[in-house]
Amino acid sequence: MAKYGMAIDLSKCVGCGACAIACKTENNTQHQVESGKSTFNWCDFVNTLGGTFPNVNYRILPVLCNHCDNAPCIAGCLAPVDGNGNRALYKTASGITMRDDGRCIGCRQCMINCPYSAEDISSSSAQYSVNSFNEWGDTPQVFWSGTSLIITGGTSTPAEVVTAATTTPPSMHDYTHPYYSNVRPEGVAEKCYFCEHRILDGETTTYCMASCPTGARVFGDMNDSGSEISLLLASGNYKRLKNNLGEFLEAGDNGTGPNVYYINDFSYLTKAPVITQAKVKKLNIYPNPAKEFTNIEFDLSETSPVNLSIYDITGREVKQYSDNNIYTNGVGKINVNISDLKAGTYICVLQSQNEKMSANLLITK
Repeated sequence: MAKYGMAIDLSKCVGCGACAIACKTENNTQHQVESGKSTFNWCDFVNTLGGTFPNVNYRILPVLCNHCDNAPCIAGCLAPVDGNGNRALYKTASGITMRDDGRCIGCRQCMINCPYSAEDISSSSAQYSVNSFNEWGDTPQVFWSGTSLIITGGTSTPAEVVTAATTTPPSMHDYTHPYYSNVRPEGVAEKCYFCEHRILDGETTTYCMASCPTGARVFGDMNDSGSEISLLLASGNYKRLKNNLGEFLEAGDNGTGPNVYYINDFSYLTKAPVITQAKVKKLNIYPNPAKEFTNIEFDLSETSPVNLSIYDITGREVKQYSDNNIYTNGVGKINVNISDLKAGTYICVLQSQNEKMSANLLITK
């Protein structure tokens, strides 16, 4: 049986926040309202400044639910026990700390008991809380009904932005899961679930990992000795968080048994790999807009196999095409069935051995 965990290589983290944006996009979490008790950031950061001018330094520490082996949030849950002996919070067979939205009674004992959470972040010394609470009576994404300026001295209120965009969050990303919703419900405490809806759908990564541009995050099965995360942790040279103040457990202290591991140390002189961006050629797509089928035309400078990936506007790969053909240099074409894709704008990326080509595709229904 798999046991999932995450390792974060701090020497590769550049503090760009792509993981946090990806998480909010994936899970439709709320925007934090001013003076709110919750941050609604399932993927968050602890930012630490140090030194004195001009010798100053900083540290960025990515944080999320630690999916603890001995999770105090589970022990503190007051929801009634179901037929399986579980309350609203429980451990899945794969080690994920899961919450059943339909069974949560909004008592917030999970936030009080969790050493990585705070019931009211606005009055806490902590920078973050892995658990957030959607207040009773609040509509999803209540921020966007606000009539105060988003930026002091600016020109727009959240309500005006929604009116101009003709759409309101949070249902931009649609998914299903047996126990938690893609639309944030009222009166429920929530947190990271290691993107179990993606795992159940056949994905092998959380969306924060998939979106990290430097490969700092590694998610996987710690019971698989050959998995990337197991190999990273094999040396035992890692740290785990003690609390939501950014303090780490002492050597030999297991704490609550957190399953998020930190390796190396953060440095603004990052060890993130240098990426040399090759020139991207333009694909010729027709018909475009398209409904059922479209043609992807490309021009190769040398003979090569090709792989085509289609991404939605959130960056998620929604379709992949690969055949066993070797295409000669010059113009080639692939006919692609897109009838299974929803209406919207997509990005088509074709990769050969030495070239990358891209173009947008508009699908109508």
